[in-house]
Amino acid sequence: MRRETLSLCFFRLILALSLLLTGCKGTTAPKVGEIAPTVSCNDVAGEYVDLNKLKGNVVILYFWSSRCCGDKLKLLEPLYLQQKYNGLSILAVEVGGTKDAVASFARGGGLTFTVLTDEFESLAKSYRVIGFPTIFVVDKKGVIRNKISGDAGTEQLGRLIAPLL
Repeated sequence: MRRETLSLCFFRLILALSLLLTGCKGTTAPKVGEIAPTVSCNDVAGEYVDLNKLKGNVVILYFWSSRCCGDKLKLLEPLYLQQKYNGLSILAVEVGGTKDAVASFARGGGLTFTVLTDEFESLAKSYRVIGFPTIFVVDKKGVIRNKISGDAGTEQLGRLIAPLL
């Protein structure tokens, strides 16, 4: 039994290292001042979302995990309701969860902004997200203006988006 456990641990370590090394090849994290990487997929309600079609809006791209950040995500709702008519869009990308679980969370939390699921972590990889939450503020031209690794309060986000709206 112990030998099987050691073999399984070794296999997982090798798999993790190979994924890490191959996932990093040729890509760098998007930087402030660069065009935001493509986001195009269906949200949890089945509506097609394309970041390029949101040009003209300021976008908060909020990568989160239901394991740690769901309560903080709900705090964005008042900011969104206050600024959506001024050109604010929020794309909340839950990383690793299933569409049904994330949709249920969004409904239960009364979230009216766009919620996406990144079940296979492809968006998180293209944005090089390594912790939650990770927040990108994208201007009306699609350029990343701010990146926040970790929690940001709604007041801080409000101050960051105000000059961009």
